[in-house]
Amino acid sequence: MMDIPVSEIMTRTVITVPTTMPVKEIAQILADKRITGLPVVDEDERVVGIVSELDIIGRQGTTAAEIMSDQVISATEGTDAEEVAHLFTSRRIRRVPILADGRLVGIVSRSDLMRLYMTTRWVCEHCGYFVRGFEQPELCPNCHSDRFVLRRDN
Repeated sequence: MMDIPVSEIMTRTVITVPTTMPVKEIAQILADKRITGLPVVDEDERVVGIVSELDIIGRQGTTAAEIMSDQVISATEGTDAEEVAHLFTSRRIRRVPILADGRLVGIVSRSDLMRLYMTTRWVCEHCGYFVRGFEQPELCPNCHSDRFVLRRDN
């Protein structure tokens, strides 16, 4: 298994919106920044929801508070990237806010995990063959060795 904490792959500069922001302004931010959703924060900068493109086109309301999804699935900086990948697939979500002491310190999106996937490989110690993935292969498809080392490109 990969033991890579999300603190190594998360985006640290996170665009947030207040609960009172008009939906039209949120839509403009999403379009301008080419992102699909973002955290909604209260006056104490605590995450109270997530607003996405789907919320904008599928819900009635004039402010972030009225259309946001208030069931926020979050993680901490020490959470394994593999666990977040499992959240994406099992809960069918696109982003996970990363919290420290209840405060937003980053966000992990599916594209962050894709970058990790593309820069990480399991290398067979016997023949050098490598495979990508979040779990160590049982056997090398090339030489059938069971000895692998995890390598990451910079």
